[in-house]
Amino acid sequence: MTDLGLRFVRRPGPGGRAANLAALGATAVVALLVTFLIAGSLGLSHRSERIGWRSGDKADPATAIGALNLDDDQRVDGHRMTVLDLATLKPNELPPPPGLDHTPKPGEVFVSPQVAKHWSSLSAKYGAAQPTGVISAKGLSSPEEFIVIRGVQTIPADEHPQYVSSWHEKVWDSRMLGLLIAVAFGITLVLFPILSLVGQAAGVAAKRREHRLAALRLAGATRTQVLWLSAVEQAVLALVGAVVGLVGYTVLSPLIARIPLGGGRWYVGDITVNWWTVIVVLVAVPVLSVVSALIGLGRVSITPLGVVRGQTRKGVSVLRIGLLVIGPVILAYYGMQAALLPLLIGIGFAALAVRVIGPFAVQVVGKTMANLANGPVTLLAGRRLVDDPKGAFRPVAALVLSGFVTGFISVFMPPGDDDPSFHDMRIGVALLLSLVFLTVAASTAAGAVGTALDQAAPARALRRSGVPLKVIERSARVAAVVPVIGVGLPVVGFGALCGLALSGGKVITQGSSGVLLLIGQVVAGLVLVAVAGAAGAPVLRKASAN
Repeated sequence: MTDLGLRFVRRPGPGGRAANLAALGATAVVALLVTFLIAGSLGLSHRSERIGWRSGDKADPATAIGALNLDDDQRVDGHRMTVLDLATLKPNELPPPPGLDHTPKPGEVFVSPQVAKHWSSLSAKYGAAQPTGVISAKGLSSPEEFIVIRGVQTIPADEHPQYVSSWHEKVWDSRMLGLLIAVAFGITLVLFPILSLVGQAAGVAAKRREHRLAALRLAGATRTQVLWLSAVEQAVLALVGAVVGLVGYTVLSPLIARIPLGGGRWYVGDITVNWWTVIVVLVAVPVLSVVSALIGLGRVSITPLGVVRGQTRKGVSVLRIGLLVIGPVILAYYGMQAALLPLLIGIGFAALAVRVIGPFAVQVVGKTMANLANGPVTLLAGRRLVDDPKGAFRPVAALVLSGFVTGFISVFMPPGDDDPSFHDMRIGVALLLSLVFLTVAASTAAGAVGTALDQAAPARALRRSGVPLKVIERSARVAAVVPVIGVGLPVVGFGALCGLALSGGKVITQGSSGVLLLIGQVVAGLVLVAVAGAAGAPVLRKASAN
């Protein structure tokens, strides 16, 4: 069966090439995003290792080797600058602070390269024509950091000095720690769209091979054999996609390093992928893809005859609506002051509810369309939604989940002042939405190809019975757009409701930023559906031609 699976990869058969390319592309996007999330989190850790000593405040004043006072509200030529006063309390033989060639003595001033460029504006203030030294990259958060490290005799007690026992303490920098928590929060929000994309990538190829595997089952192959055959085929596609994603991330690393987050842009080495990240991606992505494919083929292993006969799938239950209340209740109960884990669980339940209830909502919308139809296009689209609500929801699942994410964070858009934490939050929101929309674009396009292949048989039958191709294609576009409008827009409101529940009913967004975010989501959603329709139309036309 292994050899047969590899043969199917090389010769996928009618429609197989398009399905394999769609699955491979979607898997590559998943691998790229997973690599980005892992490498970005490690990049924060690398940054913190270089500057963590500046946040040290755990030493006993009686035994500490130094005292610090940090002022991050200074300015030089319009740039925000940090000034760190450093007093050495007792001589020691430890290495100097990272990036400095020696521990500053009273009156000595070390500056970052960016501050050195503007030293003419500061020389009078610090009483030195030139700084004592320039801090190397080993002691900077980013290449663009503006910081002055000044040696002082002592720091008065009323300035609340921080005491350190070592210049190389393993302490998380407070700003990097806040970003890491925000990254964990963002990963939770983007996790379900990514998992949806994994399922999408696996489902595209699985739908194409469903009938072939069912025929093998009817010819005598065992359930284990057809599942192994499918696993081999999917694993090869996912592994190739993971390699493509890793290469794509490596190529894009210099551009990713230009994202101004956490005080400036990044050293490329901070976000360069390491060997164990490569192993994690090459193992996790194929495993998730194979599991998704096997779940999608459950119908083949149980009822292969039903697959061959085109038997209608079982409808979805109204009981799923109950899931809508779990997430908001958890978020409202714990609020913004709760521990991170309960909040992540609450958000996860809310996103899961969107994913599970989506097919039921599509089914309701399809029944309404079919009952009110006054033409063949609306009737065909409505019947298609009712006949297979799960399949109709699949191409837009990531898009609908992105609507949940957008509605959720639109409540928390920060005001436009110059606070560094608000700047990080705005960049983080923009970054999160970029990840979500990239996921959605790949998922929607792959889903459109999969749906086109799935609908090839009924479309072929309609064409043979005399239905114009134009009517079939228009009904397919209507069936793709309706779930976005009928399900996606209510989900945006549900996301905002969850955000309000978490904030205790307070809207933190100021100005029009939240409204603009929601409008942007709707426009982006419609554009993506149009693009997905364009990707699926030629596949449907070709697959239904014979």
